[in-house]
Amino acid sequence: MKIAVIYDFAVNKGGGDFVMLNILEALHDIGYEVTLITSHPNGLKEFTKFFEKDVPNIEIQTTKVPSLLKHPYTIAYIARKIIKSESEAYDAYIVSDDIPKYIASHKGICYMHYPHAARFLFREYVATRYKTTLRGRLLWKLHEIAFPEFYIVNRKPEKWVLIANSLVTRLHAAKTFHINIDGIVLLNPPVASRKINEVWKNHSFKKENLVVCVGRFETEKRFTEVLHALACLKKKIDVKLCLIGFAYEERHILETIRALGLEKSVELLINAERRTLIDRLLRAKAIVHPAPHEPFGIAVVEGMAAGCIPIVRRGFNGPWMEITQEGKYGLGFSSIDELGDMLMKAIRYYDDFNIDAITSKALEFDETVFKEKFLKMLKGFSD
Repeated sequence: MKIAVIYDFAVNKGGGDFVMLNILEALHDIGYEVTLITSHPNGLKEFTKFFEKDVPNIEIQTTKVPSLLKHPYTIAYIARKIIKSESEAYDAYIVSDDIPKYIASHKGICYMHYPHAARFLFREYVATRYKTTLRGRLLWKLHEIAFPEFYIVNRKPEKWVLIANSLVTRLHAAKTFHINIDGIVLLNPPVASRKINEVWKNHSFKKENLVVCVGRFETEKRFTEVLHALACLKKKIDVKLCLIGFAYEERHILETIRALGLEKSVELLINAERRTLIDRLLRAKAIVHPAPHEPFGIAVVEGMAAGCIPIVRRGFNGPWMEITQEGKYGLGFSSIDELGDMLMKAIRYYDDFNIDAITSKALEFDETVFKEKFLKMLKGFSD
């Protein structure tokens, strides 16, 4: 089977890249003829280096895209170029989040972390910067007008399989594309949980009074709420916080750290190496995920695999419903005061928690499990 994966690695660094890397590896391992078609030729190499993994032995084709185009429009442009050239005949296409109109009549698979199309209906998932400034609102309006010209926004193409990373994404995608929820495959994203857990089981140092937050530095991630909870907690217990993420909108975090006088209590790591992230998780007693609108939350699973107690926001989101199973494998909070209480509980009574159960839950999301489920789904798709 000849498959084209249309994706730009290392553009929006995060869990989406790790998903597509695992898909490439799975397709290659099973013997399919795989071609990665991208506008970012060094992206795959950059990302595999970050994760300390080998670059899959697949064909990589680069399509030059006009510099004015940004993601996700670069993917639509690539899809258009493929169809127009007609130099390659692929049995199927694989894309992330949304289906370009140019390949909608062909056979394909779309793995959805959270579709752009769903954000027009569920506006709580629109980034804060597009809602709080005049420039942001204008850009979002232009995006709202332009996007349907390039992508499918209200139906499921007949020859396509839709895969959702979580219950949240699955439900919202079903409503967006006007299909029954059973028409979307649920497949949680892969996590390097087994590798992390093996390091944790073999490391020699003890857990510290350290709390970790991981994620892109966006306003909607609510990292400042953790800082406020820490400011209250510091009066009762000696505790440190490490914020780790990719550069984005970190200015508001720096301002809050200074305003609360937490310079000596907070470590801010921007674009840190993977091994630095793992080191902090191994030392921390808790990992906090404060975002209220999180479809899944890969970082939470990584923390659990390293023996961290997950503290996540209650509500209709992946960390609470699917990862911690509504508090069965961690703690939940709904306010800054409650977050402070949960942090105190995790730090003071860490040894009383069933850490083995927490790490075992993390292993359920390991990348090997993902690949097995993906290939099983692909077999039915290929038949």
